[in-house]
Amino acid sequence: KWVELSDGSRRPDPQGGQEVDEHGRGLWRVEALTPADQDDERDKSAVVEILIASHDRPAVGSLGQPLHFDGLVMTPGYVQRKTGQLTPPRWSADGIRGQVGRGRKPEGEAA
Repeated sequence: KWVELSDGSRRPDPQGGQEVDEHGRGLWRVEALTPADQDDERDKSAVVEILIASHDRPAVGSLGQPLHFDGLVMTPGYVQRKTGQLTPPRWSADGIRGQVGRGRKPEGEAA
């Protein structure tokens, strides 16, 4: 768990508690590398952080291995009133495909 300081920087929470969702599942941040847009002459890829609610730590595999997320959602950024800066988009997912018992169960499956 991280805390944001008054200057906008972040550091680990000294209390060290795991963030949880409304169902008591741990909130895990998975970093993923996204490919560059085909129209981007700079061929610039980006790292995005995807929030996953799961009782178990998501297994992400090794660097370069493709991940397939269930229920991947992107919430666009917004302009901060204080700074006028655009915040990055926020990503969340129900889980990583192929990981049984992690995250939310697919629709139609008994809980």
